[in-house]
Amino acid sequence: MNIKELQLKIKKMGKKKITTIVVFSMLCVVFLFCLFFMFNYYNKRDKATQIYEEIKNNVEITNQSEESNEVQKKDIDFDALWAINKDIYAYIEIPGTDISYPIAQSKTDNSYYLNYTIEGMKGLPGSIYTENYNTKEFGDRNTLIYGHNMKNGTMFAQLYNYSDTTFFDKNQYVYIYLPDKTLKYQIFAAVIFDDRHILGTFDCTKVQRFKDYLTEIYSLQNSLCQYNNSVKVDENDKIITLSTCMPNDMPNNRWLVEAVLVEE
Repeated sequence: MNIKELQLKIKKMGKKKITTIVVFSMLCVVFLFCLFFMFNYYNKRDKATQIYEEIKNNVEITNQSEESNEVQKKDIDFDALWAINKDIYAYIEIPGTDISYPIAQSKTDNSYYLNYTIEGMKGLPGSIYTENYNTKEFGDRNTLIYGHNMKNGTMFAQLYNYSDTTFFDKNQYVYIYLPDKTLKYQIFAAVIFDDRHILGTFDCTKVQRFKDYLTEIYSLQNSLCQYNNSVKVDENDKIITLSTCMPNDMPNNRWLVEAVLVEE
């Protein structure tokens, strides 16, 4: 090998080394960015979860029956909730689960609380919320309440427990607390539904469309679907539909828990 060939070989090795260093540096930058993103995501999620836990801990539950898993009384400090967010207008409690959250509704953006927590932090876990298709008095034939299915078990994740027959039979009630009254609902179905916008598809202000919705709920056939056949629901009733994502690879489906008003 002559001197020119040696110089050329050294030059090529130098370029290869520089390329390796550049690629390695870029990978390090990508890794650090991903690390920062993950840290920021989990940090924000944990902060939001902590705030929800603080809210839950400040809500006093009394006279709870272990046998029936019912709650006879709950003291909600709505003034304290409004100090956090004026959009809060109700509170949901499901005995037998950890679901105990304020309910909000945006005045201007129906998707806002899908992406923002109750204190206005962007990102997961979002909030428990309704859209302006519904009033805030729970006087509609069908009130849709939404919440994320979080992997850490918070928000509406535990709704999926109702796919188990034993759990479904044992935990039958949902309580909605308003500033001036308490509404008690009994669960009559838990089903896998598609991803249609329910109130956009079924205009439940019309009796026939509400009947159509009930018919479709009762017609669903799946091993996970549960029904309480002793609870009769018709067009004269008022129901709530609790909606969340499926916990597995079913992005085009939603898990719904249906409950009918039995006491106010």
